[in-house]
Amino acid sequence: MPSHIAPPARHAAPITKTRVITVGLSGPSSGGKTTTSRYLRSILPNSTIVHQDDFYRPEDQLPLDPKTGLANWDCPEAIDFDAMIKTLTHVKEHGVFPSEFDSLEDKNPVGSHTPADPIPDHILQGWREKIMATIPQDDRAHVKFLILDGFMLYVNEQLRQTIDIKFFLTAPYQILKERRESRKGYATLEGYWVDPPGYFDDIVWPNYLICSAPFVKLTDAMEAGQETGEYKKDSVRPDPMTRKVDMVSSSSSSIDDMVEKVSNLIAQRLPEIYGSL
Repeated sequence: MPSHIAPPARHAAPITKTRVITVGLSGPSSGGKTTTSRYLRSILPNSTIVHQDDFYRPEDQLPLDPKTGLANWDCPEAIDFDAMIKTLTHVKEHGVFPSEFDSLEDKNPVGSHTPADPIPDHILQGWREKIMATIPQDDRAHVKFLILDGFMLYVNEQLRQTIDIKFFLTAPYQILKERRESRKGYATLEGYWVDPPGYFDDIVWPNYLICSAPFVKLTDAMEAGQETGEYKKDSVRPDPMTRKVDMVSSSSSSIDDMVEKVSNLIAQRLPEIYGSL
């Protein structure tokens, strides 16, 4: 080849960027969020959980309930949304938590309604394969799932907009009350928190009714048989908090049934997510 003729250019192989898909599980306290999230971590490939409970403000910065004088852990002001969004952004960009981050929530036991017998691995694997089958072949090795577990994921608009697939796990009042009051306590920045007597009725439930009012309305419609809870592409819910959110009730379901339903809905929603990218 003459020296003045340049050799043909070598085209570098295209760099495939990791696709990060966020899955949110919100709902009232003791609705099954954390248990379901931990199962999803076993089902979804290359997945990480971000717990909203890790972003509570220090106890001395929590607002006090004017009626009881107790620290209010169940209102939006108790959560540092800026810190949560910053951590979420870091995980999406780097695939790991910031080096200074330490999850307290992973040190808390799962709720008392966790089954004595865990879901068998072969069942989880079957759900995993069903979900993977909905992802384009070329993307399967490059997809990462970020699971968000929190009781107020949809109150903050900026946080809400970062979540691709949204769930709201709920149950009737009496079931939630029994589950919450059967728990021993929660690890906190200062040590350990145990609910004082009456805390569910005085703090947890009233705040849930106020802060999640659009979801309370949908839950009532589900219990009355007027609503399935699943959002439809051709219908727009009036409140932005509830748009594109699938409601799942654990009132008459085992945790196995809930995880299966959530897994099936993820498989159903993923083609919509990829179609919008």
